Amino acid sequence: MRHIRNGLNKIAQVKKYMCAALLVIMLFITFVQVVLRYCFNAPFSWAEEIVLMFLVSFGYLCMSLDILTDSHAAIHFFYDKLPSRVRKFLDLTRHGLLTFFFINMIRYGFALTRLSMGKRQPASGLSQGWLVLPLLVGGVFMCIYSVFNFMQTLLDPPAPGKPEEPSP
Repeated sequence: MRHIRNGLNKIAQVKKYMCAALLVIMLFITFVQVVLRYCFNAPFSWAEEIVLMFLVSFGYLCMSLDILTDSHAAIHFFYDKLPSRVRKFLDLTRHGLLTFFFINMIRYGFALTRLSMGKRQPASGLSQGWLVLPLLVGGVFMCIYSVFNFMQTLLDPPAPGKPEEPSP
């Protein structure tokens, strides 16, 4: 599992650089757009569509990173008080449900991408499929990461030092 984790971490590092680049590009395009609109009254017609496509891509890349690191929003107050076996069962259930959700996300994302590829965006002329494609790509990454987290939780023994029964 360690080798798989290292490989996934390398992919995640590339995705972090992609997210940083997307953020810088979105900031630059938006800044130029604002300057052109308010100072010269001549904005780009395509800027909002491109920034929206980058924003959607950025969002799905970041969401998949959170699934890999298992750092999405959680309530630990009650969870930490549970016995380790119950926590493990809850973790397996969570990762299983996430995997099921992501499989459906891939399925419907593929169908939506296929439907959108033939349509063009009005200002940029790019395919609307590029706006929907991050749903499919993000779903694939999130499904892979969720299956990995499920397998890691299943194979790993309870963490040492955590009590089997909740402390009073």
